[in-house]
Amino acid sequence: MLKKIVLIVIVVLVSTSFAHTIVKISGVKKVSHNTNVDGWAVLLEMNEFPEGWTDMPVDFINSERMQTVLLSLGWQRDHIYVAHDNLTISVVQEAVEWLVNNTDCDDIALLYIFTHGSWMRNILLWNDWFPVEWERLTSTKVLMVDTCGAEEFIEPIRNDSSPHISLAHCSAHEVGWAGLEEEGLPIIGSVWNYYFCNALLNASADFDHNGLVSIEEAFNFSTPLVQEYMNETVFAVPEFLQMYHDIGIYPEDYDAYPHPVMDDEYLGQLHLDLTYYVSFQGPYYTWYGVEYWIVKLGKHPVRLISNYD
Repeated sequence: MLKKIVLIVIVVLVSTSFAHTIVKISGVKKVSHNTNVDGWAVLLEMNEFPEGWTDMPVDFINSERMQTVLLSLGWQRDHIYVAHDNLTISVVQEAVEWLVNNTDCDDIALLYIFTHGSWMRNILLWNDWFPVEWERLTSTKVLMVDTCGAEEFIEPIRNDSSPHISLAHCSAHEVGWAGLEEEGLPIIGSVWNYYFCNALLNASADFDHNGLVSIEEAFNFSTPLVQEYMNETVFAVPEFLQMYHDIGIYPEDYDAYPHPVMDDEYLGQLHLDLTYYVSFQGPYYTWYGVEYWIVKLGKHPVRLISNYD
């Protein structure tokens, strides 16, 4: 009972102090983030492979998870291009061309791909042609490579001078993990995809407490969860750990495994939640030299937006 009373007193004191500080409206002003932003996404996933390759039968759960998240963040269904299986050079080139034809400099262009790293390297010849095609986009670019050795496939575009963020499931010399139902572990499909998608909708990942989770915040929140799951759940099964040993990888030699990679060449925080890109006019308050607007936006009933956002 004493703890409850103390907490109430503290809340009242803080609230009262804040109210006295901004009790007077400083004026009415329009604040605007870029309202012309549209999101356009390409989601590519390969589960079935030709003879001699290992299938990954996860019912395309990775692209479906990503699509579900984007739709919940305000992306339009007809702005999402999905291709399953038979990922050839021409199929991927057509998908990139779709992004080029539909986006402009105000938009966000996102490409997610899930397949084998060796398929990227030896069949798609990714690094031979993709960086040049990707550079054609004038929009803010988000690339997510969900493969083994994923860093290898974002490395060639690190020097792209346009605003972009590239995410890799793991470093260039690491092997990723996609859970299968028959294995009996909790997560089906890509472990990285599972935790990153969940982080985008998880208020606990909102480190700056602005009511939205940015790509950077989701990446930083999800990475230790990926590592914890791999080290405490997957590698706890001797059979699965031995699979890594058989290819010369010893995850137990690291403090954590794997090591997802982010190449962040975007000034500030990049939000996939399209409710961030709004324009409104209303009363604002000044608190320690910073202007604040209290607004209602979509699924965020109340947001405190500052001129520093």
